[in-house]
Amino acid sequence: MKRVFFLTPFVLAAMAGCAPAPNQIQAGQWELVTEVVSLDVPGATPDQQRQIRQQVGQRQSPPPQCISETEARTLVENMRRAPPTCRVSDEAYAGGVMRTRLTCPPQAPGQPEISLALDGTFTGTTFNATITEQGPNPTGTNQSPMRRVQRIRGRRIGGVASCPTPPPAPTVPGQPPAGL
Repeated sequence: MKRVFFLTPFVLAAMAGCAPAPNQIQAGQWELVTEVVSLDVPGATPDQQRQIRQQVGQRQSPPPQCISETEARTLVENMRRAPPTCRVSDEAYAGGVMRTRLTCPPQAPGQPEISLALDGTFTGTTFNATITEQGPNPTGTNQSPMRRVQRIRGRRIGGVASCPTPPPAPTVPGQPPAGL
């Protein structure tokens, strides 16, 4: 069975910099941890059910991500840019609360629409959120939607100075270095 992460890239991008008071995170190096709390796939075969059970409780932690001063200032505006075919029915990113309700049309005829609910709290250096996703059933045996609940936690682990310095841009013989 394929892992289904239909809106997770959008959510992870948003969660990498959730808005602290006053709606701006602190720039620096951030750590992110995700955990699948529950996964319900109606009509899954016994083999698929085993694979589903293996995903529940698994924690994933991608490499730390650096957020620049500019990215920190504009993150809330960028988070509010939902995919053009989707609609946001409720959102709040202020006063220590973050909340979004997002609904997207079905990906194919006969499939359910895709929905996402994000609820959480934040400070300038931490966030904790629960994401509930519902969407097409990957088994193909049942049109009942699949449902996944995921917990995401983030924390600032260092300032901008702790971010790795990107390697210098390669130079081409006969051309001035970039930035000149």
